[in-house]
Amino acid sequence: MFFKKFLKVFLIFLLLAFVFTIAEEVELHTINGPGGLEWLIKRYKEFQDKTGIKVTTTVVPYGRDQNIKLMASFLAGGSAYDVFVIDCVEVPQYAEAGWVLAIDEYITPEMKKDLLPFAADGMMYKGKWYGLPWASEWKSFLYNANLLKKAGFTNPPKTWDEFVKMSQTLQNKGIVKYASAWSWAPKECLICDYVAIAATFGAELFDKDNNPKLNSPLAKQALQFMYDMIHKYKIVNPASISWTENDVDKAMAAGDVAFGMRWGLPLVMLNDPSQSKTVGQWKIALMPSIDGKHPYTVSGPMGWAVSAGSKHKEEAIKFIFFMADREGAKKAAIEQGVVPGWASVFNDKDVIKAVPGIEDLLEQGKYVVNRPRVPWYHDFSTMFAKELNSALSGIKSVDQALEDAQKKALEIKEEYEKSKLGK
Repeated sequence: MFFKKFLKVFLIFLLLAFVFTIAEEVELHTINGPGGLEWLIKRYKEFQDKTGIKVTTTVVPYGRDQNIKLMASFLAGGSAYDVFVIDCVEVPQYAEAGWVLAIDEYITPEMKKDLLPFAADGMMYKGKWYGLPWASEWKSFLYNANLLKKAGFTNPPKTWDEFVKMSQTLQNKGIVKYASAWSWAPKECLICDYVAIAATFGAELFDKDNNPKLNSPLAKQALQFMYDMIHKYKIVNPASISWTENDVDKAMAAGDVAFGMRWGLPLVMLNDPSQSKTVGQWKIALMPSIDGKHPYTVSGPMGWAVSAGSKHKEEAIKFIFFMADREGAKKAAIEQGVVPGWASVFNDKDVIKAVPGIEDLLEQGKYVVNRPRVPWYHDFSTMFAKELNSALSGIKSVDQALEDAQKKALEIKEEYEKSKLGK
């Protein structure tokens, strides 16, 4: 009898040990770019310490490489990566394909009230939530107040005409060789800058039914202005047509230009003596516009999302809330300069104290536009960046580049719709 009781207890013990071992062996997999990787790994370790759930990451370059790896995982069932950062332009494509988990049941009415509208919109598609806002960024227009003061200016430009005249004065007085630099390489960075500038001219690139309007008069006017800044007014470093954001950052930090644009919390890097020679010189201003009344910029909200094919959905949900809920967003803003998607975090006294210029940043946040929210975005953006760059490089005229882009965009949309219907 004693032996039977002992055996029973022993078997129960083994079963419990097995269950706990299984629980301890839950491991989430994610994918990241190289930026901020050390800090992210630190946060993954903090999550493991808190929950016992390990998080490992695959590191790839940003952009298409990351997208290609994710899509390969999705097509193979979606279990290779449990959680990932989703860009607002990827939400429609991933949602339509059933690759990303809807998280509506975890988003409370109180949370919805606290989220910035554009950040929430970026994570939604057809009324459903597919990510928890994480890096709710937009590009801010910056000016070097010291350089403008040398040229006799006390305020930044409000219109593009003022921008041109101030740039010419800065150059004519020998203060800078080129007043500004931009990220106009034939990549996603060019799409972002064009979307922002086009919005300041009042251009809408797509209608409400996702039909492209790339060859509209206002769209052409905006691109012509970008071309003229390089070739007619000569106020933009011509190397801009091959530059990405990192190149612009270096020019701003070195004091080589008086105007520039930066993502996120833009003054953090520029006020870091280890990275910048222009500490304390840069200020945030509203984006110039054609009439001074439409200071729009481009937004790029991202969020943490869960793969629909994850075998550990419950643990994955815990992880994305650890990273991107209000507490996680506050920590990310203070420690890493990640722009929060929560209004309450923007107004948090610790964040205001730790992050310079955050009050000015919020004013620009009232005037933001998203890139096109179409499920065929990646094919479109690759094509559109090449067409825009061909115009800025002088390979094609502005008219020809945008007419070609319009035609190709319609073809891409048609191909997508055919594939969806299985034709």
